[in-house]
Amino acid sequence: MNTKKSQSVGNSAGNNTGNNAGNSTGSELVRDYLATVEREASALPAERRQELVADLAEHIEIALAERPGGSDREILRELGDPRTIAATALQESGFGPGVLPGAGAVTGAGAGEAPGRRSPAWLVVLLPVLAFGLGYLWVPLGFALKVAGAVVLFRSRHWTKSQKWTGFGLTTLAPSLMNVAWFLFSYPNDPSQTEYWTAIVAVAVVTVAGAGWLWRVRSDANAGQRQ
Repeated sequence: MNTKKSQSVGNSAGNNTGNNAGNSTGSELVRDYLATVEREASALPAERRQELVADLAEHIEIALAERPGGSDREILRELGDPRTIAATALQESGFGPGVLPGAGAVTGAGAGEAPGRRSPAWLVVLLPVLAFGLGYLWVPLGFALKVAGAVVLFRSRHWTKSQKWTGFGLTTLAPSLMNVAWFLFSYPNDPSQTEYWTAIVAVAVVTVAGAGWLWRVRSDANAGQRQ
């Protein structure tokens, strides 16, 4: 397990809990969550297990950074039961219940073809677009969709790791930073309707362009081998 990353996330979470639980409790919540995922996913190869835990830790850190004063407990609740996350990862990697021994190590055309459900590529592409549209109607819903979109993107087998990071930057990080910049620098100056809609269109263009890029570079053939 990436110990330094997990401890860093735990400390970050503790600093964000404020009056809810305090630094120590917040850190322990995140560390316990990641430890549970790692323990329940112990059947995974070490490299895949470490990648899973590191991705979750990084996602938690990003989510806390995007929600100033937010609670780590809320972020963990949105992520879901750590045992479910581990079970899904095992199933997708061919180590879940009902999978023949050695099935996860099959090579060739059928490599990585694990039983069980995976998030389809169209869902990964659609979530950030929905987050943009619905986020203007209700901010918490938009945030929840962004979190869900990031999780399914980084756990998907349709893109390489570098493509996942690029897609995350285009569909989630860049639009979020644009929104923050708008509220910090433009909104206090009482912008005109033209400026307001220009900003919305700019965020929409970046989000849709990122989603479109993800759709174009997705891979369906031997997707299970691409992490």
